[in-house]
Order: sequence, then structure tokens, then C-alpha cells
Amino acid sequence: MSSWLGHETTKTYQIPIDHLDYKFIEKCTDVKYLEKILKILRSGEEGFFPELILFCENRIESLAPNSRLLRKEKPVANASNFTTEEWKKINDDLTSWITEMKEDEYKTRYATTEVFKENVENLPPIRSSENHLSLSQNKAVKTEKKKKNIPRDYKEWDKFDVEKECSKIEDQEDDYSKTSINNNIKLPKAEIDTTGMTTKEKTFAAHREKEKGNEAFVTGDYKEAIAYYSRSISAFPTVAAYNNRAQTEIKLQNWQNALRDCEVVLKMEPENIKALMRRSTVYNNLQNFKVAAEDLRKVLHIDPQNAIAKKKLLDINKNLTESEPVSQTQSKGKRIFIEEIEESEEQQRNEGEFVNGSGDRKTAVLVGREGTSEPADMGNVQKKFNNRGGAWKPDHKEAQKPRAPSENSVKKGVLEETIQESLQDDKKEINGYLSSCISGKEIGEEKPKDVESSAAGISSSTLLPANAAKLKTEGNELFKNGQFGEAMLKYSRAIENVLSSGIQTPEDLSILYSNRAACYLKEGNCADCIQDCNSALELHPYSIKPLLRRAMAYESMERYQQAYVDYKTSLQIDSGIQVANDSVNRITRTLIDLDGPNWRDKLPPIPVVPVSAQLHWWDGESFTSESKQKKTANTCRNQLSQTPSDTAEEKFKLFKNQGNEFVKKGKYEEALMKYDECIKLNSQEKTIYTNRALCFLKLLKYEEAKKDCDYVLQIDGSNIKALYRRALAYKGLENYEASIEDLNKVLLIDSSIGEAQKELDETTQLFKVRCEFTANNQPKQRKKIEIQEVNEQEEDDTETCSSKINPCNAKEEHGITMPLNSSEKLNISKPSNAYEFGQIINILNASKDIAACAELLAMIEPKDLPVLLSNKLEGDIFLIIIQALQSDVFSQNPNLMYQHLFYLSKAERFKVVQTLLGKNEMEQVQQLLASLSNTQDQQFSLNDLENLKKTFEL
Repeated sequence: MSSWLGHETTKTYQIPIDHLDYKFIEKCTDVKYLEKILKILRSGEEGFFPELILFCENRIESLAPNSRLLRKEKPVANASNFTTEEWKKINDDLTSWITEMKEDEYKTRYATTEVFKENVENLPPIRSSENHLSLSQNKAVKTEKKKKNIPRDYKEWDKFDVEKECSKIEDQEDDYSKTSINNNIKLPKAEIDTTGMTTKEKTFAAHREKEKGNEAFVTGDYKEAIAYYSRSISAFPTVAAYNNRAQTEIKLQNWQNALRDCEVVLKMEPENIKALMRRSTVYNNLQNFKVAAEDLRKVLHIDPQNAIAKKKLLDINKNLTESEPVSQTQSKGKRIFIEEIEESEEQQRNEGEFVNGSGDRKTAVLVGREGTSEPADMGNVQKKFNNRGGAWKPDHKEAQKPRAPSENSVKKGVLEETIQESLQDDKKEINGYLSSCISGKEIGEEKPKDVESSAAGISSSTLLPANAAKLKTEGNELFKNGQFGEAMLKYSRAIENVLSSGIQTPEDLSILYSNRAACYLKEGNCADCIQDCNSALELHPYSIKPLLRRAMAYESMERYQQAYVDYKTSLQIDSGIQVANDSVNRITRTLIDLDGPNWRDKLPPIPVVPVSAQLHWWDGESFTSESKQKKTANTCRNQLSQTPSDTAEEKFKLFKNQGNEFVKKGKYEEALMKYDECIKLNSQEKTIYTNRALCFLKLLKYEEAKKDCDYVLQIDGSNIKALYRRALAYKGLENYEASIEDLNKVLLIDSSIGEAQKELDETTQLFKVRCEFTANNQPKQRKKIEIQEVNEQEEDDTETCSSKINPCNAKEEHGITMPLNSSEKLNISKPSNAYEFGQIINILNASKDIAACAELLAMIEPKDLPVLLSNKLEGDIFLIIIQALQSDVFSQNPNLMYQHLFYLSKAERFKVVQTLLGKNEMEQVQQLLASLSNTQDQQFSLNDLENLKKTFEL
């Protein structure tokens, strides 16, 4: 019975009952084991023994004082744990802290002074303009509702006046959309009572009033904006408030007030660029050109790259030189001087709190000493264009000007100091697109670049050097005549001229790159076309023509994913480009066929075009009308027809796409005809030859397919498609050796192509079968070869004999990656990185070429072996390295063998591979180390060998 109890164990941890004893606990030194015993005793599983539990706890404390089981739970403290005074102090502290937090939160959300506690009734309306129907229109609507819809008699239709009814509809639309400005609105007080305010409250009030002024400025309520800016200045004067008020005064042509504000800013910050720019604008309008030029020179001294200041300085210098002739003709009133400022109002504001100083994109007619009146009032109305027509449409709706779709997205908060730089690029993108797609400054325009049409609405840049402008014009003429090569040379010379001149003309330089890209696209040089389009887009992001040309080049090179991204980006800028819509639909079908339903996951990220860079077109009609869609499509086609993409290129793309469609449908004869037409139009496009080779393969015309692939490989020796399809052609011609060689090249370039590996296995099998069949049909020759082998080499092993008897067996032993001619040797070069080493070692492992592997190991430094192996060490690679170290190359140099073994043990996955080795592999490692121990070398000692054996666990 006692023996049976002696072997009984506990339910948990399976501890013998005998160990729950004083003597065992006193002798035991294993803390983990004692902790298990303590857990069992505390659980009461074998009974409750308080003294034994205490004894076990004391024993554990003596061995491990920090044991987790010795920790006692301490309850949460409450009022009973403290004295009355201590608890009262804690309670008061918490209450006061909560009160302070609530007060601070209330202060940040709501104003705590009387200044902010304004009644809602006394607040001004949100906007000073309101949309409403006129009284006459309201009456007309009421009378129309009373009329019954009685069918007209046929005779009444004879009296129907179509033109009169159309005019009524137009008047009705005009009355409905007309916005009226309420100029009689009561403006807020120009000052704020700041008595009793802290500095923090004053700053908060000033910032809030400045925000109100910004909103009023955006909506065109300049007087209200001035009132709010004045309130902001009265609360807490800031440079931003003075600058913004000066800009608003310029809008209202209050030159003296604007000058006064600029002077205040310059006293606070003498080198404030915005104040200098705006003061120069004031002086310019006051006919004080010398002082205006001086301010602009100061700006250029601070910021030499300021293109706006450079442009304005050139204009003012022209005014200085032409001021005398203008003054002589004042009495006659015949000579008119037109001042053109390049940047539009919105771009000036976006470039940093109205950094140009004027805020107006105007055409100021100076006759005598008259100031500008009408253009300044018009604001930015000259930027409105007809529906994709590129011509300016006069807009009589002056009040609607601030709500133009192209302006709303960038106006809010534009006057703030803190967001100036972030909006610069967006507006430059708008101007880049307008200049390339509307102003007509690229190839195919009928007007010269320096002559700006009054209907275009955007002034063109005149910063191109004279030589570059001349070369560009000559290039345009050559392009129109179809001399694309000569035009490309002209554009190249123009680009070099601009770059060497040092003049910053990003817009014009972008156009030159875009034009040269068009020439490359015409000649089928898609790679250079893409490079030039990239350069153009770096200078002018989101320019529509470089995007479309780059997309066409990508599509011609069958890089459909990049082409899809460019077409989608173009549609973000202008959704009415029919060519881009058609291309997106076509490429979508192609990508679905290539990549399956998850094709979108493989796309590069599509850039999000800023709202400011998107064109919004409005001509007063419905956007969804059928006539507008047709007009949009025709306009886009006309624009593209003016660019260098005429019939030859379009025919080429058309035939190519038709051929691809025929291939998908299995109509290879029709596809061949289309590809033949493509080659007639452009014989330099490699993809056409590879596509035609595919059709030849499908039609079992292997010789023709081989010729097409040979032509491509003469130009590009590493073209994977050409190599793979030529291998298939060789296979069809039963030239298995050449087919295997091409497939090996494909796998050397990209080992992840599973189809090539399958074809290689199949072709190798066919080659082996043919060799065996040949050997079986010619037994006499085989016997003669056996006799010759035995007589000439007596000590040859069976593998050598069999390899010479049967070439197929030799190929099988050496592997499919070995050259098929036994006299040839696989060329191995020293790998420069882990990727190259991995490619080579995988090929050698597949062919089991131990000699070549030994040669590879001899090339590299032993210390570089862990880096080259990286995390790619596998059992088969480990084995071939061990076999290579047993070869003659290393038997003569045991020190090199030892170093390779030593650094092999330092590889990342060495321990993992070692645990997976079989008995035969371990025996080979043991033999290798035994051979090292038999050699006497001074480079390593027997102790080093013993340590190495321990590392290999031998």
C-alpha cells in the first residue's frame, strides 16, 4: 500500500505526493519546482496545510526573494486608509483641478469677455449678396401656374415665334443666376474695445476678425473686408492684417491707403517681400515708375528667383523707356499703352498672401494720366473660357466672378500667412495647363507665341531668349511640314539655348520638351519621348499634353499599367478628353485579360490632382447636353490633331490594337495582316515583331517566327519575349539544343517565369527521348564507341563512359543549364551582390555542376559568403557547397577550405539548415572535416578544427 502511495502524483504538474513534505522542501533548490508545489498547496487540491504553505514560502524567499508568487495583493486605498485632514486635502485638490480644466476648456471654445458675447440679432449676414428672383419673374411664375395646360391647335403653331421664346428662356436664366450685391449693408465698427482683455484674448480676437476679413475678401466684399481687417488691427496689430488690408485697398484702387499700410508693414519688417511688391504696384499705378522699380530691385535682392518680380520689373522698365512718347501723345489721345501682368489674381494670392502686390490680372489702358478703372473692377473675369474652345467669353455677371468653379477651391483662407507656400504649386499647375491647352502656345498653333490673342484671356510668356524663340518657331514649321527629325534638332538647340542663358522660364522650357517629345513619338522613339515628357511635367506638373503623349508612348511599349495611370490623371484634370476615355476603356480590357480580376491591385498609385489644377468649363448651358459632349470631344480631337500625332501614328496604333484584338479572339491570320501593316508604318517597333512571331507560332510557321525573333534579338539581346518565342520556334523545328539554350537564357534573366521552366523540362525530356531513340536505332555505333572508350581510357569511371556513350545521359547529369556541347564550359563571373550570387548558385544547383560551384567559391572571398548567401541558404545549396569544397580546387588549399567552412557556419539560416540535414549529408560534412584534420597547415590549429566540429554538431 505504501509503495502504491509513493508513486501517486498530483493532478496538476504531476508532482509526487511525497514531495509535499517539509524535508523535501527544505532540501530542494529548484525555485520553479518549489513554486509549483506552492501553487498546489495554495489551491487546496491535496488538503489545506497553512504551516506547510508558510514554510514553502519562506524557502522560496530564501532562494528567490523577487519571486512573483511571494507578492501580496494590496487593495485600493479609500477614505478609511487616510486621516480626515489628508482625505479632505485630496478631495479639495481633485475638485479644484476639475474646475480649472472646465474653465480652460470653456475659454478655448467660447469668449469670456463682453466683446465676444454679441447678440445674434446684431451680427451681420453671412454674405452681403443674395440670390433671388426679380418681381417680374415672380409674377410671371404665378400667372403661369394659373394657366391650364390645354393642347394647342395646329393653327396656333403657325403663330409661334421660336426666337422670341428662346430669348425669354435666356432672360429667365439670366435673372435667376444674377447675383445682386447689397451695398447698403451696415458695416461693423472699425475698432474693438479691448479694455480689460489679456494679450491672449486680444490675439484671439484679432485672429478671428482677420478670418472674417478673409472670407469677405474671397466673396468680393472688399469694403466689409477692410472693416474686419481694421478691427483686427485695432485689437492686435499684425503684419498679416496690414498686408491683407493693403491688398484690399489695391482692389478698391485706394492707392494712398494701400501705400500707408505698406509703409507700416515695412517699418515693422523692412524686408517684407509682400509689402514691397504691393507698394511697387501702388507706385506703378500712381505713375511713379522709378520708385516702383526700386522696390522690385529690393525684392530681387532678397529673392533672386522671384519670377513675378522679374516680369514686373521688365514691364516697369518698358514703361520708363516709353513714358516720354506716351506723354507726347496725351493731347491727341491716339497712342494707347497696354500693360500686361502675367500672373492672374488667383495665382498671385496663392503664391503667398498676394505676393505680387497687385492681385489683378488686368490690361490697363493708360491714356494720358488716367488710372485703371474697368480692368481692376473686373478682377479675374478674363480667366473665364468658353467650353473647351480656348476663347474668352465676356461675362456680364460681375457679381458671379468670385464664385467661379476654378477659384472657389483655392480662395478660402488664402490671405493667411501660414498657408502661402502650400498653395503655390497648385496654382502653377493651373497656369501650366491653361498655357498648354488653352492659350495655344504649343505645336500647331496658328498664332505666334509672342502675339497674344485678345480672346485667349491669358497673356503668354515673353521670357524666351530671342534665339530660342526663333528656333522654336522654325521647329514648329518643320513639324507642320512633316520633317520630324529636323524639328527635333531645332527643339534640342532651343532647349540648350534656354539652359545656357540662365533665364528661368519653366513654362516655355516645358513646352519645348513637350514639342520634342512629340517628335520622338512620331519617329517611334518612345523611350526618349517618355524622358522628355517627364522633364516637361517636372517643370509644369499636371500639364495635359505631356501626360497624353507619355501615355501614348507607354501604350506603344505595352506598358499598359503606366499608360492607364497617365490617362486617368489626364481625366482628373479634364474629364471631357474623349481620347483619354477611349484609351482607358481599351487598356482596362487589356489589363483584365493580362492580370485577371485583381488587375487594379497591380497598378501604380494614381496621383490625386489638386482641385486647383482641374479645369472647370462653363458656358451657361447644361453640362449633360448632348451637343456639349460632342463639342467637347471635337475640341479635344482638334487639340490633339494640332499636336504631333497625326495619321501615321494613329494608323499604327489602330492596326496594332486591331491585331491584338484578333489575337485574343484566336484569329491569327487577320492579326498577321494587321501587324504587317504596322511594320510598313514603323519598322523599328520591336513589340510588333514579337507579336507577329506569336501569330506565326500559333499558325505553326516556326521558321518565320524564328526570323522575327532573330531581328528583335539583334537589337535587344535580352528581350525575354523574343528569347522565349524563339525557343518555342526551335522546339517546333525540333532543334531542341538551341531551344534549351534560349530557355536557359530566359531563366538567367528572370528565374521566376514558370512557363519557361515548364517548357525547359518538356524540351529536355524530348531531347533525351530523341537521343535514346537514336542510340537504339544505331547499336553498332554504340558498340564501337564503347570499345574506343575502354581502349583509350582504362581508368575512366562508369559515369564518364556512359556520358560518352549516350549524350543524353550527360546532359541529364550536368543539368539543363549546362551547355549542350560537352566541349563548351559554362562561363562564370564574380558576383557583385547577393542577387547575382543567388541566381548563379541556383543554376549550378539545378545542373549539379560541382566543378563550376567550386570555381564560383574560389572567386569570392570567404568572409563575403554570409552576405552573399543572405537568407537564401537551403539544404540543397548547403550540400552542393560542401561537395564543391571536396573538389580538387580546394584539396590543394586546405586553408581556403577551412575559411569557407568557418564563414558558412556564420550564414543566417545555417542553424535551421543544419537541423534538417539527413544522415548522408552529415557524413559528407564529417568526411570534409576529417580531411582537414589529416592535413597539416599553420593557418589553423587542431583546436580551431574542434570548435568548427562543435559548430557543425559533429
